[in-house]
Amino acid sequence: MNPSSLAPHFLRVTFAFCASLLAFQVQGTHLVGGDFNYVHLGGDQYEITLKIYRDCSPANTNGTLFDDNVAIGLWDGTGTIEFGDVILIPLLAANVSGVPVEMGNPCGTPPPDLCIEQAIYTTVVTLPPNAYGWDLVYQRCCRNPTIVNLDNFGGVENAGMTLQVHIPGTDITTESNSSPEFQELPPVAMCTDLPFVWDHAALDPDGDDLVYSLCPPKQGGDAANAIPNPPSTPPYLDVPYLAGFSWDNPMTADPQLAIDPVTGELTCTPTAVGQYAIGICVEEYRDGVLLSTVTRDFQFNVTVCEPTEFELEADAVPFASAGIEVLVPYQEAVGLPDVLTYDNGESFPMAAWLADNDITIDVDGTSMVVDAVVMEGCNDARFTIERPESEAELLDTTYLTLTGTASEGLDYDQYFSQVVMLADSTTSTIELGLIDDGYDEGVEHLVIECEYVNACDQVSTTLANVVIVDPIPIVATPAALGCIDPDGTQTLGYSNVTGYGPFEYTWDGRTWNNAAQPMADWTVQFDSLFDMLDAQGQLPPATLVELVIEDQCGETVIHPIEVFHPVAFDDELCPLEIIEFPMHNDGIPVSDVLYGGVSILNTTESGVPLHAFAVPEEGYWRLTDLEALDTPVAWEETLTLIDTCGFATESVIRVRDCEIPNVFTPDNVTGNNLFRVRGLTGMMGSKLLIFNRYGVEVWHDETLQDDEPELVWDGRYMNGDDVPDGHYQWVLIRADGVRDHGSLHVFRAR
Repeated sequence: MNPSSLAPHFLRVTFAFCASLLAFQVQGTHLVGGDFNYVHLGGDQYEITLKIYRDCSPANTNGTLFDDNVAIGLWDGTGTIEFGDVILIPLLAANVSGVPVEMGNPCGTPPPDLCIEQAIYTTVVTLPPNAYGWDLVYQRCCRNPTIVNLDNFGGVENAGMTLQVHIPGTDITTESNSSPEFQELPPVAMCTDLPFVWDHAALDPDGDDLVYSLCPPKQGGDAANAIPNPPSTPPYLDVPYLAGFSWDNPMTADPQLAIDPVTGELTCTPTAVGQYAIGICVEEYRDGVLLSTVTRDFQFNVTVCEPTEFELEADAVPFASAGIEVLVPYQEAVGLPDVLTYDNGESFPMAAWLADNDITIDVDGTSMVVDAVVMEGCNDARFTIERPESEAELLDTTYLTLTGTASEGLDYDQYFSQVVMLADSTTSTIELGLIDDGYDEGVEHLVIECEYVNACDQVSTTLANVVIVDPIPIVATPAALGCIDPDGTQTLGYSNVTGYGPFEYTWDGRTWNNAAQPMADWTVQFDSLFDMLDAQGQLPPATLVELVIEDQCGETVIHPIEVFHPVAFDDELCPLEIIEFPMHNDGIPVSDVLYGGVSILNTTESGVPLHAFAVPEEGYWRLTDLEALDTPVAWEETLTLIDTCGFATESVIRVRDCEIPNVFTPDNVTGNNLFRVRGLTGMMGSKLLIFNRYGVEVWHDETLQDDEPELVWDGRYMNGDDVPDGHYQWVLIRADGVRDHGSLHVFRAR
């Protein structure tokens, strides 16, 4: 039973339910108390259980541990307990546990250093019946020297402890008997000046009548003989109380400590801080005959208690988005930038806050310790409010006070401040109702405050600061582009992806690496091998690869990587003509240019009619122009462009006879069917006009692109009819302003 759970309107607010395991180590301390009980298993078999309590707080300077074995003396009422009358019970590690620091009053909280542990020793023994029965005896030294109600023996440590329980003999009963057993762990702490109530009832397996009382704890063991083995025989001395204390008035209290003889309920109001040795007995009677007495010997701690407080804890609860089935909190996310930055100039130091949630951060002009960060459209704040069982039957509403720059009804649900506690419930859950409102607000905050008045009219207030941020855009950074391989494959990848991950990726027809996979497989850096050749096995000048990324918010972006390659294309030119080098992506450097297998890069000594002009760039060559040398012979050869990776692309380059004829025969018979004016590459807008002998224009055309090398007339009017044979004039107006003209005779063979 947690004392805070008894407080009305107790509020604990959480955004995520994360389990933490606390590892307890058995630390040595002084003896605090214990109790003894047994269960008759039938015949001569009895299961006996000894419970020992010790102080595990920092006050344990001696480092005294629980004993690995305890010595239990078996006495049949005659003589003394000898070594042969002793059984040893080993301690199992699983039988050591912490005793919850319960207060017996909802209005106070104990100091944080109180610590009590329990060790349970249990075994089965064979005890044949006799007239007296059996006494089971355990003795151990020493009690805490800080106990305030006992006289000090020798000025070092107080007396030890004897625990004794009796199995009745045949002089009392011939029936089976099991002893009573206390149901609750002992109360560890009481608060000064606060009423204390504790259910100290026991359960008797046989249904015998039980009577409760305060009783004197017994001495046993001392510094000279800390673990008596064998233990001594009865009777045992009561512990000596200091003046003003006694076994029936063992502590400073008003009213004093008392126990209801029928119910076993302990009550008092302590008035002085201290540690008090107290004995509580339960006697079992059958038909008015006393069968046995179980004594709980225990040290009660009275301390000054602070008013019951409650905490407002906060964390983000991610919501599942389409395709992402695992909820990932910020602490486990990948891809979050160190600083969340927004277009309005606001920012939030995400990495620094995740590393230390207690740092002070300036938000909206206010310095604060941020309890939670929630992202619009990505996650929300979920609050669980708890109240005590004693008020569970009531219908109640708790109101939260909300302030800050976030707007109720816009940034969060307008009913968030009202938390309804239904009857027959101890908890209620409410969500902030955060949505992506579509506005670019950057960073906002909400202060959530609650005032609590407990059953003792003590007031405590708590609050949490929640930062609300806009979604983080997904930004993918392509890795540096490597070389294309000889087989036409190339590795593409990303050096980083930022946003709210883990991300779901769809690339090259595959969907992979989403949050359902093991965390070790989450990544923001990856690559793949792509075939850059087309269906004909040729290398396109440009290849577009698209990556589809979905983040924790369900947002999706398509991020393209466009890969460009230097690729040569077919072209032709006239002797002594210089054209722009015929290649796609001419800004990309290359390593060499071959024509007919011979390098023509910056040389006229190759023996071929072409000369490739290039300028050096980062150890390679950036191509500029291509020049045809003066040659009477037409050439047509393969031009090979070799890029900086050694990958080659091919085209066909023709060096043609570009003289303008003065006769042509557009009859599809003689073979001279077209009139051509060549050498116009790079001269978009050049015009060719044809006039008859009367000076009337019969046809015209112009180049519409820089890569059109020529203008061609087929001997027809603009409407497609044949012009008559005869004399004509042609006029060329080039885009660079040069004009040329000449005579032309059209002749058709019949």
